[in-house]
Amino acid sequence: MIIIFSFFLITIIFVIFVPLYLKNSNDINPTKNIFDDFVDNDHGYPWSWDNKRIVSYKTALDSKKKTQK
Repeated sequence: MIIIFSFFLITIIFVIFVPLYLKNSNDINPTKNIFDDFVDNDHGYPWSWDNKRIVSYKTALDSKKKTQK
């Protein structure tokens, strides 16, 4: 009986009170994860299907080679 009551209490807290608290909170600043950072900086690959991505990869590779010289 205690287990069922505690499960019910935890469920009510996380289903009702936490969403209300998060909705009213102004301190939430979403961060950018590693995957989003990778997608934003991706230039394509030599085996890409799209010609735009292949050209983008080649120009990024050329600019990287020029900066290393």
